[in-house]
Amino acid sequence: MSRIRESIVSDAGGRVRGARHRRWPALLLTFALASSLAISMTPQPARAAPPALSTNVVQEGLSIPWDLAFLPNGQMLVTERAGRVRVYASGSPGAALVRTVTIPSVRAEGESGLLGIAVDIDFATNPYVYVCASREYSGSGGWRNQLLRYQILADGSWGGETVLVGSMLANRIHNGCAVEMDRFRKLWVGMGDANNTALAQDRNSLNGKILRLNTDGSVPSDNPVIGGTRNIVYSMGHRNPQGIAIRSGTDHVFAIEHGPNVNDEINRIDAGGNYGWPCNTGAATGPCGSSPTTIGSIWASGGSTIATSGAAFVGGTQWADHNGHLFVSTLKESDIRRFSISGDGATVSGNEIFFDAAWGRIRASALGPGGQLYATTSNGTNDRVIRIRPVATSVARVAGPNRFATAAALSQSAYPSGATDVVIATGTDFPDALAGSAVAGMRGMPILLAHANALPGETQGELDRLNPQRVWVLGGTGVISEAVRAAVAEYASSGQATRVAGSDRFDTATAISNRWYAPGVQSVFVAVGTDFADALAGAPAAALRDSPLLLVHGDGIPAATAAELQRLQPQSVYVLGGTGVISTAVASQLDAYTSGPVVRLAGANRFATAEAISRTFWGKAPAAYVASGVDFPDALAGSAVAGNRGLPMLLSAPDDVSLFTGQDLLRLSPAQAVMLGGAGALTPTVEAQLRRLVAAP
Repeated sequence: MSRIRESIVSDAGGRVRGARHRRWPALLLTFALASSLAISMTPQPARAAPPALSTNVVQEGLSIPWDLAFLPNGQMLVTERAGRVRVYASGSPGAALVRTVTIPSVRAEGESGLLGIAVDIDFATNPYVYVCASREYSGSGGWRNQLLRYQILADGSWGGETVLVGSMLANRIHNGCAVEMDRFRKLWVGMGDANNTALAQDRNSLNGKILRLNTDGSVPSDNPVIGGTRNIVYSMGHRNPQGIAIRSGTDHVFAIEHGPNVNDEINRIDAGGNYGWPCNTGAATGPCGSSPTTIGSIWASGGSTIATSGAAFVGGTQWADHNGHLFVSTLKESDIRRFSISGDGATVSGNEIFFDAAWGRIRASALGPGGQLYATTSNGTNDRVIRIRPVATSVARVAGPNRFATAAALSQSAYPSGATDVVIATGTDFPDALAGSAVAGMRGMPILLAHANALPGETQGELDRLNPQRVWVLGGTGVISEAVRAAVAEYASSGQATRVAGSDRFDTATAISNRWYAPGVQSVFVAVGTDFADALAGAPAAALRDSPLLLVHGDGIPAATAAELQRLQPQSVYVLGGTGVISTAVASQLDAYTSGPVVRLAGANRFATAEAISRTFWGKAPAAYVASGVDFPDALAGSAVAGNRGLPMLLSAPDDVSLFTGQDLLRLSPAQAVMLGGAGALTPTVEAQLRRLVAAP
């Protein structure tokens, strides 16, 4: 129930006035919008039921599309066997064709041509796309499969072709040519035996192998030694690996293979493993070539084949009890199969059939924006790209006409039923709110903003709605006056509005830590106290680990911070930002305060640092927050909400989504991106880019 009260605060000119507490009509609309987002912004637990899958034809009129991948600007890349890469504006239905890239000298017959494709997972720094193509030209040494690297230029054109490896024999059958990149930027290539069974056991041939190589084509130093030699061969004894699937967040790699007339296979790929072709298929493990024993498949189709092809692991709570399962396309049976693979990758259960004969032969399965599954048909005429989604994806905006209203709207969206505790911080300078956002996120306390000498009407309205028992005011009287603190206390049912403050921003951060954290914390997050972008993304991670956020100088540790670190004795320390923000010397000094590691989370800029933080603490996420990385008040309140929801915070320029942010959104696979702030903070251009990155609608 709304209560009318008189609050004695000072206006901008320092005059004492009576401010009648009321709700503002303009704010009601913002709150109504925020309330509509409350359910969708709340992570939903995985349900003990399958998701209700819906499908859309995304593109049609293609000619044998083989594989697909996505750039961190949301564009969809589709290879056609004849040698073309179709580049579409997004993975949404009917997205415009942006350009067609022709790969030269492709010889396409049967299972050969332009086949697998992968985008560099660190495209923002390394703007490369990798394709596997069957080519023949003067100097190629005949018909050869080649792994090619192309640089995507600033205007979107492709240049700088590099042949990373090109000695594999090509053939119209048993060709392979699947390509994927793992989280360590290693390339995996599935290579068939080129219809020559002996090559699968020939240590001097790259055919009939799973290859693993660096992005420049060199041999990884941790590749296995097989037969006394270390090269790009990771495993051998393969017939026709049509797909490679990498399980997110693990080192598990799986190959999907065609059998002869029996036993199509799913194989977990072990370093140096021999998978038995041509001697064994399926679960058989007898000797082959120089190997006394071989590795059997973890699943086989048995006495007939279904022509397993592409495969992908789906991820995210939107997939409910299918989360983390492997989806495999089939050509012969014209369907998609679902398999549940054990945590160690050694056993398989289930073989559920979806979309039986719905679109004809299914070639690719690939995870796309928003955690949606994409598939391609392979019928030869009017082929299509199909999108399979467990839930609709969306982009939401939480905003008010100013920073105070945005903080109130965020509070309403996250705490529709009120809150026991509320944090008040200044809306004009940010270090106190930064340190407070970590504890606010962990303990379910919304952050609202105030002027130094006045309590905005938007904040008054939200305090009244929240009906807290206690209010915590961050910072000294020079930041938030005693009159404002007293006014805030009237909104607490206990009458308590407790100030948590120190002599400066560093001391205030330690006071916050001292009040809410006991010694022996799991971690401490350390950010610079003079620039705040790195801490914005770090606060939700600190909340996730129930850890305080302390402030330092770029070149030194303040005495108050050092004393608090000594008291806390953290098990680890995370340094937010590069050496240009927090020096190597400071990081080295921090080592004295922990028995565990000091880990620097940093990137080339604030957007890259936010991505580095997200990659460290989040695998998949049902939603992700995006705030301005240039102006910070919206992100201050948003960091606390993100922390409370267990969700990452990413940053954007006001009018352009960084490629670092884009590639992390693709990795996170959120069903929703939530923008913080109005069009002045994040423009409609950013909203359109985010829609592409979650393929909404």
